[in-house]
Amino acid sequence: MKTLFVVATLLATCSQASSQTLEQMLSGEEQANLKTLTMTPAQREQLRETIIRMFRQGYAKGQAQALTTDGVIESNISGTFNGWTGETIFKLQNGQIWQQSSYDYHYTYAYAPKVFDLPLWRRS
Repeated sequence: MKTLFVVATLLATCSQASSQTLEQMLSGEEQANLKTLTMTPAQREQLRETIIRMFRQGYAKGQAQALTTDGVIESNISGTFNGWTGETIFKLQNGQIWQQSSYDYHYTYAYAPKVFDLPLWRRS
């Protein structure tokens, strides 16, 4: 398996998350499923604030986990995993987002498989 590179957390930083609109946070499909177009402006803002709060909680949890595991990052991929191709991006349950660092492809199916990354100084 090719080494995965930790690219960023969900929206890169908490301050960046605060400036995101609901449309920037959710895909068109997610907006349709949540029926955001039928919400009042107050409901839409409450949903946006909830997403930001949950992001911050996940970000803080991921940071704390990274600090308490001797630099080893362990988590699970969120949801269904179908392998990787090119520059695949993986959303993790700890709030991080990883991106494939070198080209390769592999197709396989798993639900929420465990992943880990070693700090550079521990890689051989």
